[in-house]
Amino acid sequence: HGSVSQFCNPLSGQCNCREQVKGLLCDTCMDNFYGLDVTGCKACECDAAGSISGTVCDARTGQCACKPNIGGRRCDECLDGYHRVQKGHSFLCLPCNCERAGTVNGSLLCDKSTGQCPCKAGVTGLRCSQCAPQTYNLSM
Repeated sequence: HGSVSQFCNPLSGQCNCREQVKGLLCDTCMDNFYGLDVTGCKACECDAAGSISGTVCDARTGQCACKPNIGGRRCDECLDGYHRVQKGHSFLCLPCNCERAGTVNGSLLCDKSTGQCPCKAGVTGLRCSQCAPQTYNLSM
């Protein structure tokens, strides 16, 4: 799939490769490209803020090398149990730190964009760690 024709250089054996394809047989994607098929290779498009600088994506899957607590193929989202905090042109993924006793079904997962944990009725706060007005005794 990676060569422009079935013919190669008779002396070296080098095939004439499509764009973003390399190798003697044109069977490998160039760095930062992946998924060689009939259409060629696709750009990985790793998120610069979420990817480890100086790394390349997996040539088969396109998975980028993510910084800690960051996931997704492009390293552009937080892992479960973390929420996104924007810092200028970058972002961090911080732990949810939900209070198990105050969350629905004891969930430790929060909204990945706001950090809000899913609070039980009568419980409030970002981490579901406070009793709402007119309530008391937050416990398991």
